[in-house]
Amino acid sequence: MAAFLIYGTFMRGQPGHANLEGARFVEAIETAPRYRLFEVDNRWPALIEDEAGVTIAAELYEIAPDHLARLAEIEPPGWNRGAVELADGRRVEAFLGDPSLRARGHDVSGHSGWAAYRSSRERGS
Repeated sequence: MAAFLIYGTFMRGQPGHANLEGARFVEAIETAPRYRLFEVDNRWPALIEDEAGVTIAAELYEIAPDHLARLAEIEPPGWNRGAVELADGRRVEAFLGDPSLRARGHDVSGHSGWAAYRSSRERGS
């Protein structure tokens, strides 16, 4: 089992969470302030490293390697496994967005996380 950071549509309460069935939730966590969160193509969350980054809310899971391979097949082109620094200094893997995805999205980092951003959209704020 590998520690893996989830920050978007696979989080608890989000529409893709069923994709984590069989993974073990460890804890709610934040990234180090080295990332920005983008909504790409009005649909997909992308965590992208940035010098002007902020902390982003996320969840840490333990996921089997074969399960991670299945998740990688679901990810759209432009998202790749890479190391993420957490607020407490640990480093874990996540599906990071390629910086080129910025051109197809908009920065939603001001919401501090995907769930908060999606909730604000549902409320119309």
